[in-house]
Amino acid sequence: MKRPICTILCILTLLGFSTMFVQEQWKPFKMKPLNGFTAEAQKPSLTLANFASGDFQNKAEDYIGDHFGFREFFIRLYNQFSYSCFRQINNDNIKEGRNHELYLKMYLDEITGKTLYSKYGNVEEAKAIAQQNVEETLRLIDTLHSHGTKFLFVFAPSKTWVYPENMPKAYRDHIIDFSLEDYYIQLFKEKHIPHIDFLSYFKSAKDTATYPLYPRTGTHWAESTIPFVADSIMKKLESITAYDLPSVKYIDENLTTDYSVQDGELEASMNLLFPLKKPAIPKPVFALTDTIGADKPNLLVIGDSYFTQLRISPFVNAFNHWDVWVYNRDVNSSRNAYNWKELKQVYEAPKILKEANIVMAIFTAPMLYNYMFGFTQTAQELYQKTPLQITIDEIKANPQWMQAVEKQAAERGLTVEENLQRNARYTLETRLKKQQTNTEQPK
Repeated sequence: MKRPICTILCILTLLGFSTMFVQEQWKPFKMKPLNGFTAEAQKPSLTLANFASGDFQNKAEDYIGDHFGFREFFIRLYNQFSYSCFRQINNDNIKEGRNHELYLKMYLDEITGKTLYSKYGNVEEAKAIAQQNVEETLRLIDTLHSHGTKFLFVFAPSKTWVYPENMPKAYRDHIIDFSLEDYYIQLFKEKHIPHIDFLSYFKSAKDTATYPLYPRTGTHWAESTIPFVADSIMKKLESITAYDLPSVKYIDENLTTDYSVQDGELEASMNLLFPLKKPAIPKPVFALTDTIGADKPNLLVIGDSYFTQLRISPFVNAFNHWDVWVYNRDVNSSRNAYNWKELKQVYEAPKILKEANIVMAIFTAPMLYNYMFGFTQTAQELYQKTPLQITIDEIKANPQWMQAVEKQAAERGLTVEENLQRNARYTLETRLKKQQTNTEQPK
């Protein structure tokens, strides 16, 4: 006679697989999405050829692995087991140091010299490139000033350089004695380029600050520092422009363990089942003073993710309108018409640049290895090129698009240059109509 336990286990197994199948097909249970990005496998189409080669089976296996029922729960459960039992984080980009401090590997690679040696080979070459970039910055400032635009560079601090003592030992023992960010700051001082050195300030303030300048579970400056950062930037901009900018009015410290997205971003990327135990930190509430009726400047920011917290804070209310070219690539704007995925698609980019009263660059240490992501060249080109020429260059840079233009020219008996002009003008008109539609939509 079979043992009852076998029957029970069989029933539970069948019930479990049935429930997973139902969840996969119809998703009756709402699951919390996983953080991070991976391209999900697409459902393959069955053909005799791909079945015989085994390609269908491989793709079907990948598809099932990405779509089985309760996938999010099981991944979080596995991650929780790995972390709770073995202190293992199943995300290669996140490392845990002392006092459960989380670090992004990109910053650990920068402070230990891995980034420097892979990019430049040695310190002397890094210094030479930095000197060239500073010379380009001086030429950029001259060009901006000729158009009535002021320039400010904000050196954002890195968690690794501010709190190296909490890094994992494997990295802590290999910190190099050269900081590219410190070297740029030195050159900026020598050349009298307007800048703010938050790196030095954060280093000097960390031992006396009431709360950590970086959250345990994040990689950007803590939410508690944003009022100070915003106020410092506005005061610096006031000193280099003729604008009377507002000050920060601190309203409430708002201590909480409910961290903001930025303060808890590394924990979120661990995709655990249960939240980590965290100390209460401020999520401050602040406002700007004297903003009503003020003559506000237009701001263009070239930056990395360190501007995100400022962009979603009252800081941007100090400006008439603002545009952010993230990594000199993706575009965020206070104006719907200028929100595009890629800068090259904004045919009015020259207009945006020329309207800007202030251009502000804001980058942290690892991003200095791709200095302003080519903005010095972009700015010079935008001042010189018309929107039509920019669109023509965009078409030429796209092999498939250019091939289609050439084919169309042959079919219509036009020269390639004539059809290139026609396509560029049509593209501009289409984008203008789309921008006008976006502008008319309520924010």
